[in-house]
Amino acid sequence: MAQPPHFYLDKAVYLITTATINRTKLFKDPQIAQLLVDSLQQGEEKWGYKLYAYVIMPDHIHVIIEPLKGKNLSRIMNQIKGASSRKINSILKQSGRLWQKGFHDFTIYGEKKFREKFNYVHYNPVKWSIVEHAEDYPFSSAKYYKNMCNAVYYE
Repeated sequence: MAQPPHFYLDKAVYLITTATINRTKLFKDPQIAQLLVDSLQQGEEKWGYKLYAYVIMPDHIHVIIEPLKGKNLSRIMNQIKGASSRKINSILKQSGRLWQKGFHDFTIYGEKKFREKFNYVHYNPVKWSIVEHAEDYPFSSAKYYKNMCNAVYYE
């Protein structure tokens, strides 16, 4: 089935969800999960986006990002997925695709919707009974917001 076209707006913020091929639980390995966290954080400057929130689940990721002016969301996601695939394949001494084709994007309009999606991203490991508290999950930005910004979750 063909991926529907993506429509992008300048200064828009997006919730992105993408999964590993065959929903392989690749990110259960802490080294691999941390590699993806590092790629997302380094990619802000390298590929031109603002990273607001992320969570690396065992077989998929959720990120909230805002492409910088003139940057294309599809291109950014290709860069994230491509760079992480090369690094992960190198560590695992294998080759081949690691990600499903495409991604799902949701344009976030307004503060209320941003807060809803921000909480959704951080609450995912709790929802799936991986941890009891969002900030306890090591492959998420929840701990940063809890420690550095004293953010309130799940209002």
